[in-house]
Amino acid sequence: MTSPDLLDFACSAVTLGLTTLAAVLIFGSTQIRVSLYLAAYFACLAVDSVVGMALGGWRDVLPVEAVRWLHAVNVPLAYLLGPLLYGYAVALTSLPSSRHGRKLWHIVPYACVLLVSAGNAVAAFDRWPAGMSLVRFVYSAWVLQGMIYLVLAVHRTYQARPLLEQAHADEVALRLTWLRRLLALVGIIWALVAIDRIPIVTGMEESAWFGPVPGCATTVTLCVLAWFGLRQRVLVPPDFVEPTAADPESHAAAYARSGVDPVQCAQIADELRRLMRSEHLYADSHFDLQALSERSGWSPNYISQALNQGLGQNFFEFVNGFRVAAAESCLADPTDKRTILEVALACGFGSKSTFNAVFKRMTDRTPSQYRRSHPAFPDESPA
Repeated sequence: MTSPDLLDFACSAVTLGLTTLAAVLIFGSTQIRVSLYLAAYFACLAVDSVVGMALGGWRDVLPVEAVRWLHAVNVPLAYLLGPLLYGYAVALTSLPSSRHGRKLWHIVPYACVLLVSAGNAVAAFDRWPAGMSLVRFVYSAWVLQGMIYLVLAVHRTYQARPLLEQAHADEVALRLTWLRRLLALVGIIWALVAIDRIPIVTGMEESAWFGPVPGCATTVTLCVLAWFGLRQRVLVPPDFVEPTAADPESHAAAYARSGVDPVQCAQIADELRRLMRSEHLYADSHFDLQALSERSGWSPNYISQALNQGLGQNFFEFVNGFRVAAAESCLADPTDKRTILEVALACGFGSKSTFNAVFKRMTDRTPSQYRRSHPAFPDESPA
């Protein structure tokens, strides 16, 4: 076994251990709906690692028939990787009761490739040119299919913002930057795999040292994915109803069976405003709908209904309205000598960039522009 082969074998062994451990830990998570997709993703990679180790370590001694059967196991699984990552992104950013991602047509490519791979293992039609062309195509086309699902997953992170604004007030949480970067990293790895497959498809001479590159990069990516997957909390609380639009009639239809009338909505909204003012709950940069529910005693659905129907706001607008009001008071106070960053952190914003974005969205001015509009303050650099 050559040095590149040993490196590739070692990467497969590390990947096997990592994916097996991650799959077990994630499957034991309380976030069953979300964790199933990620656990299944790691399970597929674990099986692929076992096959990769067998092919890498014993390809020279394995009979051709055994190699075909091993490919009949791991090649179809590659067509599940894209759908599973997309399903994870959808489950993470949708209502707990949603049935998105359960459509069986997502596994049609897997089923077709399974039939082709198993058929080749039985009939060995790769002995003929046409059969070999088909086998090479199905062995490599999963990369293109996976890229399509990665694009759909990234699109989902943007599409989900209106829903997430009903439950979060943190701009960083709403951007889902970590998920987008992770999907981009997976896309880069799959692009490396596609480059690695070019010699197989075209019959060109294969580089001995490029082969381990996708394996090493995959191992690093899996570490990142396991880290974020195990730490990520549910973005949408249970028992939550999403209004389908921002108009009152839509809100009324969405909450028709909640049992809370408009008068009660107004009362709940007033109670929530008093609670926010008296306890300065908005000062916590990680404050979300679930936290407000636990502090107020009202269910997330009732709170959302009260804000939507009683105040015409979502949770993001409600909480950040208090934060911006507190920041305006600080910025307009001549005796308050704190920097803009210090004011931002004190008022519940996680960073200066988040403060700038939210403040400008709600006031049409940046914090620096607002402070400079009060002559008692010297000019600061623009935010």
